[in-house]
Amino acid sequence: MSSDISKYSIEELSSAQLFDKLKWMTSKEAAFYLRVSVGELRNMAYRNQIVFYRLNNRLRFLRSDLDQALKPSFQTEAKA
Repeated sequence: MSSDISKYSIEELSSAQLFDKLKWMTSKEAAFYLRVSVGELRNMAYRNQIVFYRLNNRLRFLRSDLDQALKPSFQTEAKA
């Protein structure tokens, strides 16, 4: 990940500063981004509610996939 981010704890940075330059996220970063716990994020991944990737036997998440998960999934039906 980005070396300038590793100097600070996640709590010290605003979300704009933290996530603007990140494409790939760790579980901790993705959980913070989605505002859920790391355990809940892993549960969501294993239930296939969000897209995840395994890199070196670790879960990684694309920010674009997490953005997609944040969008409402309901569709309005057109009335005839």
